[in-house]
Amino acid sequence: MDLAATLYTEMSKRGLNPNVVTFTTLMDGYIRSKDFDKAHDLVETMRNLGITCNEYTFNTLINGLCTSGRMSEVSNMLRKFMDEGFIPTSMTFNSIINGYIKAGMMSSASSTYQQMLKNGTSPTIITYTSFIHGYCKNYCSDLAVKMLNEVKRKGLGLDIAAYNALIVAFSKEGNMSGARKLFDDLLKAGLKPNAAIYNSLITGYKNLYKMESAIELYERMVEEGISSDLATYTTLIDGLLKVGNVNFALELYSEMVAKGIFPDDVTFTALTHGFFRNGDVERAQKILHEMEEKDVRPNVIIYNMLINGYFREGKLQEAFRLHDKMLERGIVPDGTTYDILVTKKVSRDISHQAS
Repeated sequence: MDLAATLYTEMSKRGLNPNVVTFTTLMDGYIRSKDFDKAHDLVETMRNLGITCNEYTFNTLINGLCTSGRMSEVSNMLRKFMDEGFIPTSMTFNSIINGYIKAGMMSSASSTYQQMLKNGTSPTIITYTSFIHGYCKNYCSDLAVKMLNEVKRKGLGLDIAAYNALIVAFSKEGNMSGARKLFDDLLKAGLKPNAAIYNSLITGYKNLYKMESAIELYERMVEEGISSDLATYTTLIDGLLKVGNVNFALELYSEMVAKGIFPDDVTFTALTHGFFRNGDVERAQKILHEMEEKDVRPNVIIYNMLINGYFREGKLQEAFRLHDKMLERGIVPDGTTYDILVTKKVSRDISHQAS
């Protein structure tokens, strides 16, 4: 921006008159550099020089404020521009709506939408997509569906990201029939589902312990040539262990590692919890060693499970030794850690006294 500002000054010195394009380009540069005061000052400079701002100038300023989250300034600026004769376009309204949605101000976004309609400006697919993302993020899937129906009524098409937002929302609510219908809809629309779509559906089925449906989707991914990622494998491994299918979970874990996909602490947490759930304490305890070998930092949840496991086996020294190791690695114990250490120690002391 320093060079651009220097060139602008040089133009003025040489008597070259900058036009609306020059000013708007400078304005855009200042906005990208987060220097909104200088961008706004250019509007006053244009007015003083008798240069009329055009649609692109206004939209550049408003979009800059919106993308930077300065929503408190937007409505006043829009009103001021409209008083000067600026007629907002769909681009203007979409920028403002998207800005409000990103700021979590759904009621303000809805008010702007109503103003858009009142102004006679037709919403675009960008308008509807922004609302769908916003409603899904704010757990208002019923309103997101209303927007989806409006999109269908107008013969418009959603993109993969919008479908994924809807599928995630439905899956979180446990509405897998609705999520699956959306999956079928996107296929009918000629869209190709990606790993994010499959992962959302697999997670939804996993949360309902419907692992057959989750595996069916995983197999479909393989058939379609869509690469499974860490999220895919971790979700499947976690789900399979929760329903007691340890062997299949380990098969997928081996497959994942063979593909060069390295497990993270979430994967190891799922494995540790799964082994404990299925009574395989020894294998759960080996997870910590594997994490150290792979240079993955264990989290407090894993330590808590292992400490609890040692107490169950009557290995008090091992439990407290693991607690010390936890501190050495800079992992801060939580309330659960101390609850396990104190409760198990007290209960064991009582049982010894009774005997």
